Amino acid sequence: MKNILIDARLYGPKHTGIGRYTKNLLLALAQQKNFKKYNFSVLVSQFHPELKNYKQIITKIPHYSWQEQILLPATIYHLRPDLVHFTHFNKPIFYKGKSVITIHDLIKHFFRGKDTTTKKALLYWPKYLFYLLITNINIKKNHLITPSDYWRNLIIDKFHIKPNKIITTHEAVDPEFLSTIYDLQSTKPKQYIVYTGNLYPHKNVDIIIKALKYLPKLKLKIICGRDFFFQKYKQKYANNPQIEFLGYLPDKDFFAVYQKALCLVHPSFMEGFSLTGLESMSLGCPVLSSKYSCLPEIYQDSVLYFDAKNPKDLAQKIKSLTPTKRQELIKKGYEQIKKYSWQKTAQQTLAFYEKIFT
Repeated sequence: MKNILIDARLYGPKHTGIGRYTKNLLLALAQQKNFKKYNFSVLVSQFHPELKNYKQIITKIPHYSWQEQILLPATIYHLRPDLVHFTHFNKPIFYKGKSVITIHDLIKHFFRGKDTTTKKALLYWPKYLFYLLITNINIKKNHLITPSDYWRNLIIDKFHIKPNKIITTHEAVDPEFLSTIYDLQSTKPKQYIVYTGNLYPHKNVDIIIKALKYLPKLKLKIICGRDFFFQKYKQKYANNPQIEFLGYLPDKDFFAVYQKALCLVHPSFMEGFSLTGLESMSLGCPVLSSKYSCLPEIYQDSVLYFDAKNPKDLAQKIKSLTPTKRQELIKKGYEQIKKYSWQKTAQQTLAFYEKIFT
């Protein structure tokens, strides 16, 4: 019986999109009919009772560290797996065993420099160059999984790898979001819009703030983890009465924020998959989105698109959200999220494992 090890150190919502991917993939894999055909183990930073179908190996080796590059390979070799699935790009370059890596995106290849980091240049550039080295080696030497065809095609073209070594497995909304379908027919939205996500430059949040000048009665609520970029924005716009910084909110707390919002605005220039919009749809909140990177592939015709470089266009699209238009988008959103499921993601992933073994 083959032994499959999954690096799940980034597990759960606290690790944002990668954490949600890791969590929901593991839970769905355990429900596949061929799951017991293999011995599955997971590397975790703490014990997770919901992962009862896996042998859990607790390690304190942190991500993005020298220990990860030097000590983690020794840990893995000791476990003697036949295949290792790294759910993020940072596979140690000194581990030479058979591996699958999920490459969620290559955003750092396109957005770099002092505005994208909290580190000083003397620290940032060596680390950035090491990131480029790791991704280049890992992409060319391993089997890969991407969350969208946009990234699969880009990786094939940029790194000249064989198409049969990389597959797309779309992600899906967390089952907790799907526990209730909200009836908003009689609900009148309040005068605010929502942005959820990090505040890195490629997220293009400034376009929303510029659009507020044309929408004086509207507020913007920002849900974001309290990092350097959050503090930077909060300080910059501390005296702007149209902007409210909510910080990090647990899922159960931001449900209500979505349900009463006029819409979610997703202005990003580049995304890996972007669960944010699908989560919003599942909560009955219509989505306005940019047309960049994978977003049209994932959202299709379920959102209202705007020019992400034109604040006037965004403001006009927000003004166009009549009750009828909102309900139309809400209905399209409910249909769109049905196209994705973690069971399908897990089925495709397990089939890829099996293909690698043959």
